[in-house]
Amino acid sequence: MYPGSFIWRRIGDKWLVSKSAAAGFAVAAIIILGMTVAIITTEPQTIGSVVRFFLGIGGILAAVSVFFLWGGMWHYWERSDSSSLAARRAWFFGLVFGLWYGAVLYYLLVYLPNTLRLDAMHTRSSQQ
Repeated sequence: MYPGSFIWRRIGDKWLVSKSAAAGFAVAAIIILGMTVAIITTEPQTIGSVVRFFLGIGGILAAVSVFFLWGGMWHYWERSDSSSLAARRAWFFGLVFGLWYGAVLYYLLVYLPNTLRLDAMHTRSSQQ
């Protein structure tokens, strides 16, 4: 059982490797990394109420993005990852201990290349 599995069990594997899923995961990764930078670099004493409002909205989006990306990458790892056993074990620990930052790395290094390769194969086969 992985984070959000009660939701991801209802979503098909076909959508998980689609362009819209890859784009959604990319947006989630950008939000997570952007809010991490924003939290680290801002000084709460020096910002105004408008900036605090937008940081609050960003925090809400980041919280939703964390669960979306982390759960999605767990679902992909469990159902669709065709890596070697050693790589799958390493990514298991990366997802467990890296939390959402591990999920961002998994997205960039495993999910995205595999999805792009599948899309390229599908595009080539449909053009012939």
